[in-house]
Amino acid sequence: MDQKKVLIFGIGNPGRGDDGLGPELIERLRRDPQTHAEFPGTSACVCEFEFRYQLNIEDAFAIKDHHLVIFADAATTGDVEAALTEAFPSDVIAFTTHRMSPAAVLALCHELYGRTPKAYILSIRGHQWDIREGLSSRAEANLNQALDIVRKFLDTI
Repeated sequence: MDQKKVLIFGIGNPGRGDDGLGPELIERLRRDPQTHAEFPGTSACVCEFEFRYQLNIEDAFAIKDHHLVIFADAATTGDVEAALTEAFPSDVIAFTTHRMSPAAVLALCHELYGRTPKAYILSIRGHQWDIREGLSSRAEANLNQALDIVRKFLDTI
């Protein structure tokens, strides 16, 4: 039975209110016994967790040996409160001083290491972006929904 290595990135700044949704997701998954055990199905899954304020070019190295990567980040807009969508490498790799997109990290990983793990973006709708610690009550509800999405998704791999 092959083990599948899953990397979950929590992206965001916990000092900016709901921008801390990604890092908080990581903290809760780290405490969740389900993410440290074998999941139902044909193979075992080993979850690793990383926190980033923003993605960087070095993250191409971090993802290269994983079967699956989930980039969890707060969303400022959206039709749903939490959604998991497949991510693909970008044809254009653009680097800025502000942030690097998951698509650019995937493309760079392919360019440098000749492989691209399957990847998803978990968008979690935030509502308050002030300089402060802690999530708004609406973001907290969205985080709980996102945790359910991740747990159910991990059960399928």
